[in-house]
Amino acid sequence: MLAAFRKRSFTEKALIVGAVASALLLAGAHLFQALGYAPCPLCLDQRSVHWLALAVAVLGLVAQTIFKARIAAAATVGAAALVYAVSAGLSGYHAGVEWKYWPGPKSCSATVDAGTLPVSVEDLTSDLAARKVFAGGCADAQWRLLGVSMAGYNFLVSSGLFALTLAAALAAASDARRARRPAPGAGAAAVDAAPAKPQ
Repeated sequence: MLAAFRKRSFTEKALIVGAVASALLLAGAHLFQALGYAPCPLCLDQRSVHWLALAVAVLGLVAQTIFKARIAAAATVGAAALVYAVSAGLSGYHAGVEWKYWPGPKSCSATVDAGTLPVSVEDLTSDLAARKVFAGGCADAQWRLLGVSMAGYNFLVSSGLFALTLAAALAAASDARRARRPAPGAGAAAVDAAPAKPQ
Protein backbone atom coordinates (compact mmCIF):
# COMPACT_ATOMS: atom_id res chain seq x y z
CA MET A 1 0.00 0.00 0.00
CA LEU A 2 2.82 2.41 0.86
CA ALA A 3 4.56 1.59 -2.41
CA ALA A 4 1.39 2.42 -4.34
CA PHE A 5 1.04 5.65 -2.38
CA ARG A 6 4.61 6.69 -3.22
CA LYS A 7 3.90 6.25 -6.93
CA ARG A 8 1.05 8.75 -6.78
CA SER A 9 1.50 12.35 -7.86
CA PHE A 10 1.77 15.14 -5.28
CA THR A 11 -1.80 16.18 -6.13
CA GLU A 12 -3.11 12.66 -5.53
CA LYS A 13 -1.14 12.30 -2.29
CA ALA A 14 -2.60 15.55 -0.97
CA LEU A 15 -6.13 14.43 -1.85
CA ILE A 16 -5.60 11.02 -0.22
CA VAL A 17 -4.22 12.55 2.98
CA GLY A 18 -7.09 15.05 3.06
CA ALA A 19 -9.73 12.38 2.53
CA VAL A 20 -8.27 10.09 5.20
CA ALA A 21 -7.82 12.92 7.71
CA SER A 22 -11.36 14.24 7.22
CA ALA A 23 -12.79 10.72 7.49
CA LEU A 24 -10.88 10.11 10.74
CA LEU A 25 -11.99 13.44 12.21
CA LEU A 26 -15.61 12.68 11.34
CA ALA A 27 -15.33 9.17 12.78
CA GLY A 28 -13.83 10.58 15.97
CA ALA A 29 -16.55 13.20 16.28
CA HIS A 30 -19.30 10.61 15.92
CA LEU A 31 -17.51 8.30 18.36
CA PHE A 32 -17.38 11.05 20.98
CA GLN A 33 -21.08 11.69 20.40
CA ALA A 34 -21.81 7.99 20.89
CA LEU A 35 -19.89 8.17 24.18
CA GLY A 36 -22.17 10.93 25.39
CA TYR A 37 -20.38 14.11 24.26
CA ALA A 38 -23.22 15.95 22.50
CA PRO A 39 -22.03 18.42 19.82
CA CYS A 40 -22.76 22.13 19.93
CA PRO A 41 -23.97 24.05 16.83
CA LEU A 42 -20.41 25.09 15.89
CA CYS A 43 -19.31 21.46 16.19
CA LEU A 44 -22.00 20.44 13.72
CA ASP A 45 -20.90 23.19 11.32
CA GLN A 46 -17.33 21.88 11.46
CA ARG A 47 -18.55 18.38 10.65
CA SER A 48 -20.39 19.69 7.59
CA VAL A 49 -17.18 21.29 6.31
CA HIS A 50 -15.26 18.02 6.66
CA TRP A 51 -18.03 16.12 4.87
CA LEU A 52 -17.63 18.60 2.01
CA ALA A 53 -13.83 18.25 2.07
CA LEU A 54 -14.16 14.45 1.97
CA ALA A 55 -16.50 14.64 -1.02
CA VAL A 56 -14.18 17.02 -2.90
CA ALA A 57 -11.13 14.83 -2.25
CA VAL A 58 -12.90 11.66 -3.38
CA LEU A 59 -14.15 13.33 -6.56
CA GLY A 60 -10.63 14.51 -7.36
CA LEU A 61 -9.20 11.03 -6.84
CA VAL A 62 -11.90 9.48 -9.03
CA ALA A 63 -11.24 12.03 -11.77
CA GLN A 64 -7.52 11.29 -11.67
CA THR A 65 -7.58 7.51 -11.17
CA ILE A 66 -10.48 6.45 -13.40
CA PHE A 67 -10.77 9.22 -15.98
CA LYS A 68 -7.09 10.28 -15.94
CA ALA A 69 -8.22 13.89 -15.75
CA ARG A 70 -5.21 15.67 -14.28
CA ILE A 71 -6.76 19.11 -14.75
CA ALA A 72 -9.83 18.08 -12.77
CA ALA A 73 -7.64 16.65 -10.00
CA ALA A 74 -5.67 19.90 -9.86
CA ALA A 75 -8.90 21.90 -9.69
CA THR A 76 -10.30 19.74 -6.90
CA VAL A 77 -7.14 20.00 -4.80
CA GLY A 78 -7.47 23.77 -5.11
CA ALA A 79 -11.10 23.50 -4.01
CA ALA A 80 -9.99 21.28 -1.12
CA ALA A 81 -7.53 23.96 -0.04
CA LEU A 82 -10.38 26.48 0.06
CA VAL A 83 -12.56 24.11 2.09
CA TYR A 84 -9.77 23.45 4.59
CA ALA A 85 -9.19 27.19 4.91
CA VAL A 86 -12.85 27.52 5.91
CA SER A 87 -12.46 24.57 8.30
CA ALA A 88 -9.40 26.12 9.95
CA GLY A 89 -11.16 29.47 10.27
CA LEU A 90 -14.32 27.96 11.74
CA SER A 91 -12.50 25.69 14.20
CA GLY A 92 -10.13 28.50 15.18
CA TYR A 93 -13.12 30.72 15.83
CA HIS A 94 -14.71 27.99 17.97
CA ALA A 95 -11.49 27.49 19.93
CA GLY A 96 -11.39 31.24 20.57
CA VAL A 97 -14.96 31.11 21.86
CA GLU A 98 -13.95 28.31 24.23
CA TRP A 99 -11.01 30.35 25.52
CA LYS A 100 -13.36 33.35 25.95
CA TYR A 101 -11.40 35.47 23.46
CA TRP A 102 -14.66 36.52 21.77
CA PRO A 103 -18.36 35.67 22.11
CA GLY A 104 -19.95 32.88 20.12
CA PRO A 105 -22.97 33.21 17.85
CA LYS A 106 -26.46 33.42 19.31
CA SER A 107 -27.17 29.87 18.20
CA CYS A 108 -24.49 28.73 20.66
CA SER A 109 -25.88 30.57 23.66
CA ALA A 110 -26.74 28.40 26.63
CA THR A 111 -29.52 30.82 27.57
CA VAL A 112 -33.07 30.30 26.37
CA ASP A 113 -35.44 32.95 25.13
CA ALA A 114 -38.31 33.27 27.62
CA GLY A 115 -40.77 33.49 24.77
CA THR A 116 -39.75 30.03 23.55
CA LEU A 117 -39.51 28.27 26.94
CA PRO A 118 -41.09 24.82 27.03
CA VAL A 119 -44.01 24.47 29.41
CA SER A 120 -42.13 22.03 31.65
CA VAL A 121 -38.71 20.61 32.47
CA GLU A 122 -39.69 17.42 30.69
CA ASP A 123 -40.41 19.39 27.52
CA LEU A 124 -37.00 21.09 27.74
CA THR A 125 -35.23 17.76 28.24
CA SER A 126 -37.03 16.10 25.36
CA ASP A 127 -36.35 19.10 23.12
CA LEU A 128 -32.61 18.95 23.80
CA ALA A 129 -32.58 15.19 23.32
CA ALA A 130 -34.40 15.49 20.01
CA ARG A 131 -31.90 18.04 18.71
CA LYS A 132 -28.92 16.12 20.18
CA VAL A 133 -27.16 19.43 20.82
CA PHE A 134 -25.01 20.25 23.85
CA ALA A 135 -27.02 22.47 26.19
CA GLY A 136 -23.95 24.12 27.73
CA GLY A 137 -23.19 26.31 24.72
CA CYS A 138 -20.16 26.45 22.41
CA ALA A 139 -17.99 28.19 25.02
CA ASP A 140 -17.83 25.10 27.26
CA ALA A 141 -15.32 22.55 25.99
CA GLN A 142 -16.51 19.12 27.09
CA TRP A 143 -13.15 17.41 26.51
CA ARG A 144 -9.51 18.49 26.41
CA LEU A 145 -6.22 16.68 25.90
CA LEU A 146 -3.05 18.50 26.98
CA GLY A 147 -5.20 21.59 27.36
CA VAL A 148 -6.44 21.50 23.76
CA SER A 149 -10.12 20.93 22.94
CA MET A 150 -11.57 19.05 19.97
CA ALA A 151 -12.03 22.38 18.18
CA GLY A 152 -8.38 23.19 18.85
CA TYR A 153 -7.19 19.90 17.38
CA ASN A 154 -9.48 20.40 14.41
CA PHE A 155 -7.86 23.81 13.88
CA LEU A 156 -4.36 22.30 13.94
CA VAL A 157 -5.26 19.46 11.57
CA SER A 158 -7.25 21.70 9.20
CA SER A 159 -4.42 24.24 9.07
CA GLY A 160 -1.97 21.50 8.13
CA LEU A 161 -4.32 20.14 5.48
CA PHE A 162 -4.82 23.64 4.10
CA ALA A 163 -1.05 24.10 3.77
CA LEU A 164 -0.67 20.68 2.11
CA THR A 165 -3.50 21.08 -0.40
CA LEU A 166 -2.49 24.67 -1.19
CA ALA A 167 1.08 23.53 -1.93
CA ALA A 168 -0.30 20.76 -4.15
CA ALA A 169 -2.58 23.20 -5.97
CA LEU A 170 0.29 25.63 -6.60
CA ALA A 171 2.52 22.78 -7.82
CA ALA A 172 -0.23 21.54 -10.15
CA ALA A 173 -0.75 25.04 -11.54
CA SER A 174 2.99 25.39 -12.10
CA ASP A 175 3.12 22.04 -13.92
CA ALA A 176 0.19 23.10 -16.12
CA ARG A 177 1.97 26.32 -17.07
CA ARG A 178 5.16 24.44 -17.94
CA ALA A 179 3.18 21.97 -20.06
CA ARG A 180 1.68 24.80 -22.12
CA ARG A 181 5.03 26.54 -22.56
CA PRO A 182 6.90 25.50 -25.77
CA ALA A 183 10.22 23.74 -25.22
CA PRO A 184 13.37 25.87 -25.75
CA GLY A 185 14.42 25.78 -29.37
CA ALA A 186 11.17 24.22 -30.53
CA GLY A 187 10.34 27.24 -32.66
CA ALA A 188 13.74 27.29 -34.34
CA ALA A 189 13.58 23.55 -34.99
CA ALA A 190 10.20 23.98 -36.65
CA VAL A 191 11.61 26.68 -38.93
CA ASP A 192 14.60 24.51 -39.87
CA ALA A 193 12.34 21.56 -40.61
CA ALA A 194 10.05 23.57 -42.89
CA PRO A 195 10.61 22.87 -46.63
CA ALA A 196 12.34 25.60 -48.54
CA LYS A 197 10.21 27.57 -50.99
CA PRO A 198 11.11 27.09 -54.68
CA GLN A 199 12.98 30.00 -56.22
